[in-house]
Amino acid sequence: KRTLRIAGLELAGRIDRMDRLADGTHALIDYKTGSRVTPNDWLGARPDEPQLPLYAVTANEHVSAVVYAKLRRGDMKMAGFAIREKEFPGVKQAQSWSGLLESWKAELASLATGYAQGAAQVDPKHGLSTCRYCDLKPLCRVHERLSALAEEGEGPE
Repeated sequence: KRTLRIAGLELAGRIDRMDRLADGTHALIDYKTGSRVTPNDWLGARPDEPQLPLYAVTANEHVSAVVYAKLRRGDMKMAGFAIREKEFPGVKQAQSWSGLLESWKAELASLATGYAQGAAQVDPKHGLSTCRYCDLKPLCRVHERLSALAEEGEGPE
């Protein structure tokens, strides 16, 4: 269990696994049983799966690999990013490990700041396809926004 602090926000978390590597650095490993496991969900603005990047940027330990370990009958593999090539099978060497960590830290700090300030704008990351699996439809205002855009001639009618 960890207390994760970023941009003045405190969150509770629980790392599935952290291994100390031969060089004294650490690998963060998150077990997944679902069919879709991709570290691409950690990249870009508003990452879809920010958990491991958040653990990596808030860790007291020197983290040198962030890995999904897929545990599914007949389909076991690892995927992620590491500071070095061939640290784990299936894990890619990051083009710039420090750059990756800095980009995660900046994006997660921005998200944490917005959350702490109460930012609640209606802005689905992938348009209405984001809403397909949402369980909060009765509370959502996305259709109000789309109606307003349609009235202004900017959105779908």
